[in-house]
Amino acid sequence: MRSLIVKNFLTLILLLLTVQFCFAQNDKREIPLSKFKVNKKVVNEVFNEKKGFHLQGGVSRPSLDAVVQADLEVSLAVDKLGVFVLEAETEPVDLEKLKREDQTGKLTLKAKFQNGADRSTYRIVYDIYKGGLQELGKFEINSKKQTLKIWLPNNLVLKRLFIKPYVAPKPPEDAELYTPKIVPPSGHPRLWVNKETLPIIRQRTLDTAHQIAWAAVRAKAESPFNFAFDKNKEMFHDEKLESIIEAKAFYFLMTEDKKIGAEAVQLALDYMSVLEFGNVTYGDITREVGRAMYTASLVYDWCYPIMNAENRRQLRGDLMRLANDMEMGWPPFHGIESVVNGHGNEAQICRDYLSMSIAIYDEDPLPYKYTSYWILYQLVPLRKFEYQSPRHNQGIDYGGYRFGWEMHAAWLYYRMLGYPVFDDNIKNLPYYWVYMRTPDGKMLRDGDMFNIKYSKSENFYWKNPQTMLLCYAYSGNAVIKGEFVKQGGLKDNPVLFLLLDDPSLKPDFDLNQLPLTKDFGSVLNSMVARTGWDEKPSSGNVVVELKGGGFHFGNHQHADAGALQIYHRGIQVGDLGLYLSYGSPYDFNFNKRSVAHSMMLIRDPKEPLLFRTKTNDGGTRFSQRFPRNVTEVLGDAWFQTGFVRSSAIGTDPIRPSYSYFNVDITNAYSEKVEAYTKSMLFLNLKRDDVPAVMVLLDHVVSKEAGMKKYWQINTLVKPDFANGKLVLSSELDGKQGKTYVNMFKPSLAEREMEVLSGDSSTKVFEDLYTVKSVWPEAKGSRIMISPKKEDRLSEFATLFQITEDGAKELPVEIVEKANYFMFQLADKVVLMAKPNAYLAEEIEIKVPAGKTHEVICVGFAPGFWEVKKMETRKVKNENILKDRNSFSWNADQGIYKLLPRRVN
Repeated sequence: MRSLIVKNFLTLILLLLTVQFCFAQNDKREIPLSKFKVNKKVVNEVFNEKKGFHLQGGVSRPSLDAVVQADLEVSLAVDKLGVFVLEAETEPVDLEKLKREDQTGKLTLKAKFQNGADRSTYRIVYDIYKGGLQELGKFEINSKKQTLKIWLPNNLVLKRLFIKPYVAPKPPEDAELYTPKIVPPSGHPRLWVNKETLPIIRQRTLDTAHQIAWAAVRAKAESPFNFAFDKNKEMFHDEKLESIIEAKAFYFLMTEDKKIGAEAVQLALDYMSVLEFGNVTYGDITREVGRAMYTASLVYDWCYPIMNAENRRQLRGDLMRLANDMEMGWPPFHGIESVVNGHGNEAQICRDYLSMSIAIYDEDPLPYKYTSYWILYQLVPLRKFEYQSPRHNQGIDYGGYRFGWEMHAAWLYYRMLGYPVFDDNIKNLPYYWVYMRTPDGKMLRDGDMFNIKYSKSENFYWKNPQTMLLCYAYSGNAVIKGEFVKQGGLKDNPVLFLLLDDPSLKPDFDLNQLPLTKDFGSVLNSMVARTGWDEKPSSGNVVVELKGGGFHFGNHQHADAGALQIYHRGIQVGDLGLYLSYGSPYDFNFNKRSVAHSMMLIRDPKEPLLFRTKTNDGGTRFSQRFPRNVTEVLGDAWFQTGFVRSSAIGTDPIRPSYSYFNVDITNAYSEKVEAYTKSMLFLNLKRDDVPAVMVLLDHVVSKEAGMKKYWQINTLVKPDFANGKLVLSSELDGKQGKTYVNMFKPSLAEREMEVLSGDSSTKVFEDLYTVKSVWPEAKGSRIMISPKKEDRLSEFATLFQITEDGAKELPVEIVEKANYFMFQLADKVVLMAKPNAYLAEEIEIKVPAGKTHEVICVGFAPGFWEVKKMETRKVKNENILKDRNSFSWNADQGIYKLLPRRVN
């Protein structure tokens, strides 16, 4: 009888400690604290008005590994077994103490959990990012009476614990219906090599140009590595170990050394079996998860012949387990709408999921179906459209990073199939980084910048050698291989270098063979013009860029249609703002916005704010939306920001004397702007004292006259003023350059100016966004010029003379007519149409006495034009091409008439 009573009593206690949960879809339930079995070292008391568990005073734990008995236990019972997500609400007992003792900068506290008979795992329960509201991760409940054990760290109160069913991402309907037409061939290897290319790669390892890289791989592969691990303890990722596994697998692929190959297999099996990322989310941990998946996939594919069925089953299981931990989850559709932008356009799809899906295709074709849906169905068609403009919408840094992953996808398909799946225009994209390069080793700014160092070090050189390797090897471009070499090669990834480099392709370092001016085309409008290709800080070369519109793809792309940049011994006109934290108030209200760029602001006080913004900066529409396919790009006006009206260069295609760019960027702005056209004429004077002159014209019509317009240029050094002109300056390598900014419309009497410098440079009308940084972009100057008269139409005309320190400005004659401006300076006579229309009228010009002058005519209507010298009655015809709208010729002294007609 007594035993029966005891038995019933224990059963009652067990029931009291067991929580029965019946869930609806996406339901979340709290586990009552009263249901926990509590260790005597734990206190359950009210803390900040809520009850919670924490260690008794005096209990100190340097490590939870040595603590055998759990602090808390609770038995869970659910109506349906499966995978569940646990969430916790916690709080430090003493936050100030945590701050004093923290050595990570993340204020991280971890507790230990054991779910049933599973291996114990550490999970973050408090950190600086999410505070005490933490999702602990996914836990499988496979028993009706499963016990959860918890070990608490020092200085933590566990206040609440929640459980909810895990709901796997649901593939969209078109992904479920998708059947890939391109599939992996039978047999292995098929990652980076196939049966046809494998002998070629093996032979290349013998080339003298590959001996250093091959020696590094061989040394790592042949060195014994003792991986000491405890199968009962999880471990965090180890990039060094992953590199060793990769080297051994590659060595086996090249040599068929079964001993080294077996080491690669065993290391991969052991490592993957204990690898655990827990609930770490900061630092984009998906990149580390993906690297582990990629490494294991290489082993699966390259070492396939020496693996048995159980090896493959185990590795597939761990690969799919890690796939669940990726940002996109499994199936790979969690929280990401597109592979064309955002984190979906990084390694997780284009390298990690793709490598895994190719490796295990024979045993499990579903991962390949979903991955190829993303790449072949979405990414490839849109990039075919977008890369008609050889530049990246995410800018210098993020563009270089993300494009490198696209090139992984391009290579993996190409080497697997023997033919490309991406359009050949992908080969032209690296010229974007070539043309944006400035003589100081940095680049003109574009998008969110994280790689550009704002130091004045003469040794700095912007680098992304892995992307350059992928590019030059894919296209066979010797100039881009020269860039790869100048960036120092890829010493930390000899395997990828050996897989891709063709030693017979020799680097070409001569950039002088390239045109000085680059028009980037219709999709992402921009023109970059320069006076030379000198690649040293002491260079006096000038580099300018004017952006147009085209299409907007959001994310790290800035609201900068129409922005101007000028480099001469440093940035003289350009961008302010720093990329410090994505989506912060400073980021979304200053750094990514038009106000941080040298461009037009049109202020409509009634303009609604968009997407997490507080401040109306008067700029272009701020968009974080991005299209998923070509139909959306072309069919939704939201993504369209303007078009190129004209683009032309002088008669010399390599070293043109002038570069002309005219854009319509009306649609970049909201309905407050009814019309906005802008044109730039860049003159390469080929002089030492005044190497270049630029004319910038703006023609803007606002919806209402009271919408104030601000012609704005930003500079890093506070400007000076002389004779009604702005004087900009920058200095590098002990030499100074100056730019004289002469705005001749509106005149000095018809305009007003405000200069915001230093801390006030980040004041956006009513709001100030402070930022602490030593970089000059944090405290530059914004020069804002406005017409005094309120009018719907405002015209701005500005001439920039870019000079060496001590050089005098060149004398300039300027005449304004109803539809055009006429300039005479140096050896140039210029007729420049106002940016909103093409000239189609009779024009008379006078070429002065003395040397021959180049007559440059830009903005002219297409068709035939008669050019007549009045003194000699000599006549010739000029055929003006559509979209170029320009012509030039060398003229002697005299009066010339230009008429829009053809003379037989």
